[in-house]
Amino acid sequence: MTASVSPKVTVLMPVYNAAPFMAEAMRSILSQTFRDFEFLIIDDGSTDDSVAIIEACKDSRIRLVGNGRNLGLVASLNRGLELARGEYIARMDADDISLPERLERQVRFMDAHPQVGVCGSWVRFFPEEHARIWKLPEVFEDIRCWQFHTVGVAHPSVMLRREFFREHALQYDPQFRHIEDFELWGRAMRSMQFANIPQVLLEYRVSAGQICAVHAREQQAAAAPLRLQRVRELGIEPTAEEQALHELIMNGDLPPERNYLDRAEAWLLRLERANRSCALYAPTCFSRRLQQIWFSICDRFAGASSCSLGRCLGSPLWSTVQPSAWHRLRALGAWVMRK
Repeated sequence: MTASVSPKVTVLMPVYNAAPFMAEAMRSILSQTFRDFEFLIIDDGSTDDSVAIIEACKDSRIRLVGNGRNLGLVASLNRGLELARGEYIARMDADDISLPERLERQVRFMDAHPQVGVCGSWVRFFPEEHARIWKLPEVFEDIRCWQFHTVGVAHPSVMLRREFFREHALQYDPQFRHIEDFELWGRAMRSMQFANIPQVLLEYRVSAGQICAVHAREQQAAAAPLRLQRVRELGIEPTAEEQALHELIMNGDLPPERNYLDRAEAWLLRLERANRSCALYAPTCFSRRLQQIWFSICDRFAGASSCSLGRCLGSPLWSTVQPSAWHRLRALGAWVMRK
């Protein structure tokens, strides 16, 4: 099949030394049920067999562009945004697998929701020893609340509306290497809505060489000033000690000691009160997100006998909004299983 000059979708896949996995990743795109796309592959100076694997695939929808040397992921992504010809741009990583109906489902959603500029999906992790489903929030206000401290859409799963990104001159910022999506989504949300399709459309490969595995501490350090900015937007000017506590909470690094549990609860309640005062985020959505963070802390502390079910459910964080049935059942089940 020949790609049209103005395809509906550009599938953008940066590649750097991805030979072991990329044939499978490419097959998952070329066998999509939706066919009107170009497959824009940016080779970022690979020194393995990546280019040979791409060139061996004789599908005219493939458009291979070489950087000539290794410029890094951010530069490759930005070049892809500039070269893309599709109405929509679908991100793809060279070691992941898109399910056959991914593009079809996302195109149908984007066509039906013209206000949405970014559409992601749920993600399944593989191989088997890492198997779980990352269920991201479906609606925009919930996604914004996740974005307060982490990403609300899975970067490899997203489809972007090219017109919106060009209209607002939105590109990835090289200053935020390894968290370029977290930073970009924060800016993009000022100009457009986001959504997630509540269905697994992408399988995400977990390996030791991934950015999130190799550069975890670097990612956390880069995210800290963005998180600080979002705390300040609530009208809070944290002390250095409070900012450090905020980072421990949001990175899941709190020492499992009772005094840290009390401090975390007090800080989350302060964030909740500040948002109810300024209504920067939808109050119910934001309170529920803080409630979920509180439960995650309690769940982890319970393993160290630093939190009880009564302490967890007795917090005002559980009374600000009605917790979801899923969180109530999980809370009860977590402590029952430990008995």
